[in-house]
Amino acid sequence: MKRSILFAAAGLALGGVAQAQSTVTLYGLVDLNVTHFKAGSTAGGFTNTALTDGTSTGMNGSRWGLRTIEDLGGGLRAGVTMEAGVNADTGNAAQGGRAFGRQIFVWLGSDSAGELRLGRQYALHDPQQGQSNPFSNGLWLNPGFGITDMGKALPQFIDAPRIDNVIQYSLPKLGGVAASLQYAPGEGVNDNFYGAGVSYASGPVFAGITHEWNKDHLAGKWSNKVTQVVANYDFGPVKILGGLQRASDLTTNGGNVGALSNLVVTGATTFTATKLNAYTIGASMPFGPWLVGANYIRTKYESATGQSQTLGRIALGTTYALSKRSYIYGSIGTTNGDLKEYISQKNEFQLGLRHAF
Repeated sequence: MKRSILFAAAGLALGGVAQAQSTVTLYGLVDLNVTHFKAGSTAGGFTNTALTDGTSTGMNGSRWGLRTIEDLGGGLRAGVTMEAGVNADTGNAAQGGRAFGRQIFVWLGSDSAGELRLGRQYALHDPQQGQSNPFSNGLWLNPGFGITDMGKALPQFIDAPRIDNVIQYSLPKLGGVAASLQYAPGEGVNDNFYGAGVSYASGPVFAGITHEWNKDHLAGKWSNKVTQVVANYDFGPVKILGGLQRASDLTTNGGNVGALSNLVVTGATTFTATKLNAYTIGASMPFGPWLVGANYIRTKYESATGQSQTLGRIALGTTYALSKRSYIYGSIGTTNGDLKEYISQKNEFQLGLRHAF
């Protein structure tokens, strides 16, 4: 159950009394699932069953966090978000052991002036990517899940969800249109990161586009150029969702795009991918407390010399709402394409439980 502690603070200020209303919220969730994988024949042909945290293929990664909002008067507000990831299967800190690895930022904003955020934040593509699949980047239907290709995680959709040192400005919303800009200085160690995103949401329709890129801090070249377009439409009985992603000049060298830890594609041929072209299309249908969804994801990896390999993934998932905070979920999936026999998750089945407070 979400806890909120409300308090009022009053202080003297230059001949008057200034009052500010603040809210502090403690929140969290735990998500765990039992997943059974069968590997492709060339990957070893073994099966594996694991109890895993929901970070990659569950509904949500386990976490706890604090949010504050202070009303400064005149329509101006300020606040902080501090969110720590936890691997609930082991009790270890997630995101490499960071104290607040999911996100931590301070913000200042108003309805008329927009919002400024400073700190570790989600890259603009990540929430939009959630609009392209039935369970919002959850379950086996998550396009950003890294497939294990001969022992190395290989992205189908590039999804580096969080970026360090981000300066973000979001323009005031105009009707259903929202727009944001991001810049993260590499501070002489990593590449500089840039991002821009625009979305439109009104009634049953959502559409969005993001473009993100790096500037190499050593060579001064532009790299990791990723453009993503997503859309969905809710017809009522069924919701149709889809997305496209195009990436070029990919590199793993010193970048803020942390998901690009591996670009080596191992199949009938082995090469380093410098381009990625992917799409996903799916649908979801609610039935009382049930939500059923299915999608297909297809990725083509290309090298600078024209070599290419493909990987497709089709999956079916469902969630059952025990309450507003507690869910049971499950999914089943299989793969096709050039790389299907080289990956550790050729076939998959999972059951999970998620509770939020």
